[in-house]
Amino acid sequence: MCAITNANTLAALQVAVLHRVKIDYPVCSINTKMEGIINQITQFVNDTDNHTTIALDEFKKFELFIATQRRCLTTNIATANKQAIADERRAELNHKAELKLREKEEAAALRKRLADHKKSKKTALLKLSKMLKKPKSPIAGKTDAEVQKWAMIGAKSNYAPVKKAARDAARTAKKIQKEHDDTARKLANAGKPKNGDYARFCKWFTCDADDIKIAGCANKRDYNKQVWVDGIELAWGSWTDDDCSWDDFKKSSAAPWNAAK
Repeated sequence: MCAITNANTLAALQVAVLHRVKIDYPVCSINTKMEGIINQITQFVNDTDNHTTIALDEFKKFELFIATQRRCLTTNIATANKQAIADERRAELNHKAELKLREKEEAAALRKRLADHKKSKKTALLKLSKMLKKPKSPIAGKTDAEVQKWAMIGAKSNYAPVKKAARDAARTAKKIQKEHDDTARKLANAGKPKNGDYARFCKWFTCDADDIKIAGCANKRDYNKQVWVDGIELAWGSWTDDDCSWDDFKKSSAAPWNAAK
């Protein structure tokens, strides 16, 4: 209906009924397309010249046409809503991908800067080493400042292995602590039953995007949690509010997701 103009609608109505039936009122003030159609149909019904069996039969045909168009419009709206949700989801995924790519590029740039800095430092130290001569005695012919500089360089060289050993020891201690924590967690959870009923329910339970949206959930995982807590009416099943509580039923063998357990 929304795809044709008022003039086309009036023409369709005029052809649908007898030519002697008056349905066209050009003097009617029309604010919108839908208001104009409503006004014309109202005048058509109230006009005594249209109070005939033939006019009623034709009007019933028009009602069938309206019902068909309403179903078409409903389908189009549902399709448009699903498309809008898909577009929004696609845009969100693209945004996340762009953020991830940007973070990756920034991390790579940081690694490159650190590598260049390390390379430049190493080059400077090599040049400095070439400039230093190796006398018979480390301090022979050296001034006090030169002797102090030589001592600092030696101390730095000797400190590097000690620093590396300390880092390695810290990593080893951290690894041992993690293994100890994992073992303690496994021992604490030993013997505790897993929620297999809920896992089977999630695998059995089906829904569409409209159900998730109406429930106000972000995705099927959240919808599964909500239904698992609140309950679900089974039209063909054995659970009702009068038989037993939902908490008892959902973990019993009577539940369809536990039938093959």
